[in-house]
Amino acid sequence: MNDLFLNRINMGRKVFACLDAPAHEPLWKNQPPLRLTTAVAETRLAFAGLETLAQTQGQSTTGSAADKRREEAELEDAAYELARLVVRCCRAEGDEAGAATYDLPISGWRRMRDETLLQTTRNLEAKAALCAASPNGANYGITAASVAALKKEADDYEKLIAAPDAAISGRAAVTRSQRGIFADFEARLEEIDDLLLPIRRTAAGALFYAKYEQARFITDRGHGPGKVEPPPAA
Repeated sequence: MNDLFLNRINMGRKVFACLDAPAHEPLWKNQPPLRLTTAVAETRLAFAGLETLAQTQGQSTTGSAADKRREEAELEDAAYELARLVVRCCRAEGDEAGAATYDLPISGWRRMRDETLLQTTRNLEAKAALCAASPNGANYGITAASVAALKKEADDYEKLIAAPDAAISGRAAVTRSQRGIFADFEARLEEIDDLLLPIRRTAAGALFYAKYEQARFITDRGHGPGKVEPPPAA
């Protein structure tokens, strides 16, 4: 959520703090015009939705990316380890083509991109299964258990391979909807602005309204003090 919207949420908190102050609430709550009391309740409900939106937007994609990096590193290490054994087993059986396919340094595995790494690992998994069934498999430590261990690492990685992109897409969907939600909130506040005007007829009411106007001022906390920002377009 960008600074423009976060600043408006901060303004909303100031507005309700002003309205709910013990010295102010008796001046407007259940007082003419009665629509004001209802309007404040409706706007408060809308503001709760905005705070939920802010929390959703605040959820970082870095957690998904970190999970993916962890699983990727585990898969690269497991694939490299088993691949070295497969290379030795293939050469012992005169299968130079099979050996050459997986004769990679650890850096070779780490340079592979998402789908390439996954597909190469799946191919290695199939080749290792053939080696495990061969007479030389056990001699080189290639067993059904070692093949299953690589498969588990590949499965874990496959589940997370698109996780960061999915998290970003989810946030983008919320971002697309937030302008309309903020415009609705601003419209509700403008109704409260109008309904509060008659309260200025008393000294206490005038003082309260002045403080309310201060609360309605949008402070730019993202880039320092600034003028009031225009409301977001619907």
